[in-house]
Amino acid sequence: MIGLLFVGALATLLYFVWDPSRQDEAQARQLRENVDFGGALFALNCSSCHGLTGKGLTERGGLPGAILNDESRRSTALGEVSSNVSRFRDTIHCGRVGTLMPAWSQSQGGSLNDYQIEQLVALITGVMPPQGGSVSQGDIPSDPNVVSESGWEYSLEQANHRAEFQPPKHLQQAVTASDARLVLDDATDLKAEPRASASERPLARIDDNPNDSVYELVRLIDAPAGSILKSEAGASDIELTLEQPSVFQAGDLITVDSEVMEVVSAPWVTTLATDVTADATTITVVDAGSLVAGATIKIGSEKLKINSVNGDSLSVERGVEDTTAVDHSKDSTVTEQGDTIQVKRAQQGTAAGKHNVKAEVVEQGNEATVERGAEGTKAAEHSAGTELFQGPILPPTGPLTGEVGTPPCGQKSAQPAATPGPPAPITGTVAISLNDNFFDLNGQQDPTMAAKVGDPITIQLTNKGSQPHNMRFAGADTQLDSGDDVVSSPDLIPGGATGTLSFTVAQPGTYPYRCDFHPDQMKGEITVTQ
Repeated sequence: MIGLLFVGALATLLYFVWDPSRQDEAQARQLRENVDFGGALFALNCSSCHGLTGKGLTERGGLPGAILNDESRRSTALGEVSSNVSRFRDTIHCGRVGTLMPAWSQSQGGSLNDYQIEQLVALITGVMPPQGGSVSQGDIPSDPNVVSESGWEYSLEQANHRAEFQPPKHLQQAVTASDARLVLDDATDLKAEPRASASERPLARIDDNPNDSVYELVRLIDAPAGSILKSEAGASDIELTLEQPSVFQAGDLITVDSEVMEVVSAPWVTTLATDVTADATTITVVDAGSLVAGATIKIGSEKLKINSVNGDSLSVERGVEDTTAVDHSKDSTVTEQGDTIQVKRAQQGTAAGKHNVKAEVVEQGNEATVERGAEGTKAAEHSAGTELFQGPILPPTGPLTGEVGTPPCGQKSAQPAATPGPPAPITGTVAISLNDNFFDLNGQQDPTMAAKVGDPITIQLTNKGSQPHNMRFAGADTQLDSGDDVVSSPDLIPGGATGTLSFTVAQPGTYPYRCDFHPDQMKGEITVTQ
């Protein structure tokens, strides 16, 4: 009996010794799982604005979202953690009026529930707060950086998995930074259409190391096209019915099963040469090509019937086939409707045969023509074997949160831009602060400044915001991005840091300036006179 009591007492003692350790392990495991869920949510919902790695503008230019993957967001000090958790929770929940950051909470019309918002906060801070509650010291892990960085790695894995081509595509040959043609092990299914609007051409990501934040985006101009048969093709048929016939054009060599064919004709693709209003009945395209009277074309979601063709001018009936006539901008893609292509059979010594429904129709070739260094990335050398991913979804351009309707969570409506004051004269050394997201000169935001020819100007820049900023000033040609710009030193000024920009203008004129990281918001002009 005494022995049993002793064993029971020992077991109870061991339980109390081991239980806190088991509890700590369970809490750490649950934190890691929640951070990973936050990473998956980020990859799906947030990466288009904040970047694949959450590093915003330090990942690539043009991203409007704040830098979230940063040690400054993670702390072990209770006061700082509480402040960070509250700020990120409220921002995700309610959005930020006057910016592209929407309200994500379901209670504000968003798609995330409260627990998912807490998981995103955990990803950013490395701390999983009690749902809707305050953080205690016991909620803070010993190293939030390790926890958060693990979640960011998982988020990038998820983003890469979704962006991977099937089958995967790799560079078959190394490329220099100036090469405009990529040789791939599989160049099909890139959906590039050289005749379509440049703005509608898809992006691809060339990524030497998919586990870091360095990559190059390219815009696909031309690549071997592909589609599938919608109906069976007999051995003597010279017309193929396809899912996407307009991706091909006359002269393309295509392969169906083992048979090679030459495309004789296919639905025409071009772009608008001018803007088109909803009531216009004559439109001008860049190249009317094979378009004829009676054909139906599609611009956006609207279908139009061609009544007559005069050069590149088309007389049309608007909004046919239950579509609505709307305005269309210059360079919009115009696609002839139809599901067939005409072909010459049995080319290059192959035999004509029967081809079943769903058979792949693939243009021959393994090269893609691209525009290098797109969307704020830089063209670089890439070695053979580097993987090509589908390009990221680009951030929205509007509307701004609170711009339409009632701002979420009772926030005040965004204030209209202030009326510019008179040009502010500058000479010698001038102090300008960089804020999120505007230049400030003695209380004037994004001011128009006035300088004199030959007067040396030095602008002392202080970043008083949390986002990276810089200042770029046009050179002698008065145009930005033309090779003679003057850029601040350093060219990336983080929050709290300083920089300088020095220049002397030799000719009168109006010279624009901007922040490269927020070019649509932080911009202005310097008027130079004798």
